[in-house]
Amino acid sequence: MRTLLLFLMLIASTVRADVNTYLNKYSISINDTVRLTIESTQQGQPQSPDLSILTQDFDLLGNKKITISSFQGNTRQATTRWQVLLRPKKTGQLQIPAFSVNGKLSAPMVLLVSGQANTPTISSPPATPIMQAPIFIETTIDHTEAYAGSQLIYTVKLFHKEPLNKNSALSDPFINQALILPIDDIKRSETLVKGQRYFLQEQRYVIFPDEPGTHLIEPPLFSGTSLNDQYFETQGSEIEIAILPKANSNSQGYWLPLETLQLEESLDKSTPLEPGSSLIRTLTLIAHGLPAARLPSLSVLKNELADLELLNTELDESFDDQGLVSRRTETIKITVTERGEVTLPPIDIHWWDTYEDRSKIASLPPVILQVSAAPTLLEPPAMTSSAKLQEINAPLVTKETTAPALLSPTADKKDSIAHIPLIVFLALVSIISSLGWLYSYHHLRKLKLASIMTRQTVTERQNEKKKQSHFLAEKNTFQALALACQQNNVDISRLRLIEWAQHFWPETFIENAEDISRLTNNQTLEFLIIDLEQHLHSHEKSLWQGDLLLQAIETIRKRRLKGKA
Repeated sequence: MRTLLLFLMLIASTVRADVNTYLNKYSISINDTVRLTIESTQQGQPQSPDLSILTQDFDLLGNKKITISSFQGNTRQATTRWQVLLRPKKTGQLQIPAFSVNGKLSAPMVLLVSGQANTPTISSPPATPIMQAPIFIETTIDHTEAYAGSQLIYTVKLFHKEPLNKNSALSDPFINQALILPIDDIKRSETLVKGQRYFLQEQRYVIFPDEPGTHLIEPPLFSGTSLNDQYFETQGSEIEIAILPKANSNSQGYWLPLETLQLEESLDKSTPLEPGSSLIRTLTLIAHGLPAARLPSLSVLKNELADLELLNTELDESFDDQGLVSRRTETIKITVTERGEVTLPPIDIHWWDTYEDRSKIASLPPVILQVSAAPTLLEPPAMTSSAKLQEINAPLVTKETTAPALLSPTADKKDSIAHIPLIVFLALVSIISSLGWLYSYHHLRKLKLASIMTRQTVTERQNEKKKQSHFLAEKNTFQALALACQQNNVDISRLRLIEWAQHFWPETFIENAEDISRLTNNQTLEFLIIDLEQHLHSHEKSLWQGDLLLQAIETIRKRRLKGKA
């Protein structure tokens, strides 16, 4: 419903206000909780709905307000959501009444509540150090002040004296405009608290808040029964955090607040390089304290003396004691096209060290590849033979010219006649050498032209192969994107969208979704990408629907097939 509303808003000629309500569950047990969302799209500041009309049938456990801004032409619109956590007071079909926002009414709904109400034993952390409660929750956070987008580690500890049934549930913490991920499975153990034995359940989370300002982390809520069917309900304490704005920005537009960052590479160049040969370069960026989807692209796929092709991009995430560990690995195929020195430029990744609170740069030095010329033929044998003959005959001529001139004219005449065959022989050798040199020059020139033609043919084949590779990669990544959109998986859809765009526009550097919006110059797709990003960083990923985004991408692909893009 919400995605359809966004699409209608984009194509409508006039702006229309509307109010919608929906529940995360429409059938619950009397001991469960349900989250009600009231959503209003308005121009200007919306009026808050009256939540007191819910108190007849529900206990209000807390509420949050979220505002999402968007633009239509030069007009700014805001979608405001109120999220209310409710617990029913009775069973049966409970009416969720209509809400009024700026004169617009929502539609009423019905919630089905089943089961038998228990009288809960509500427990909260006592104010004194001595903890006598049968069950209580302890919440802690590693820092109460952090930069926007940086990592916070939030720990929840549930202490209970009696074993709990399997139907017991502990909700996740919540904060507006933040990504929250559980670090690992719940750890169960036993411990002593002021001499009293407790069962302990511990769960850790990483939180990445994106909105600067002061925020309250809504603590988890526990509800469940012990083995003797005694019902318990308790909630931890709220924690207030201060989120600072970005400390700096760079020309690439990314912001990396991290604890540590490592940039590594491996280069396979075991064989000598010559024009047309290829090698594989692998770049790896390892970040502690940031999601893998937020890591920037590493490779520049442009070089005057080589063809660079991005073969694969892998994103991987894991957890350790310090939180989230992300890894981005890019595999690049480098095909050298000219002899000489091929220089791969240095790589600089600017990041902010949250421990030392200062800017740093992770760098790789430039890589210089020595490309030798292709093997060529040696000099023609005719020239070598000529040079040897000249060296052999040179002493003979010298001896003749330096001999004593004491002979008679008759002897001189005889000697001249005797030298004629030698002169004729040397003349023939000179003519043959010249012809051999001309033949060798012509042959070498012919070989050079053949080499140029071969190189051009290889280049054309490489370009055709590269084009075919991008075509197949674009087809495969589009199929993966379509599958993610059909499954309404917002995290995978964003990743597949960027991968698809990198193969759809292979000559353009694409790093994030904003680059795609700029390339397409399509307002509908731009709003759908904004909607995707907002769901990615919100607490309502399950509400995102990818059918409209998939339709917009299919339209762009069809235009290219028709020669319009």
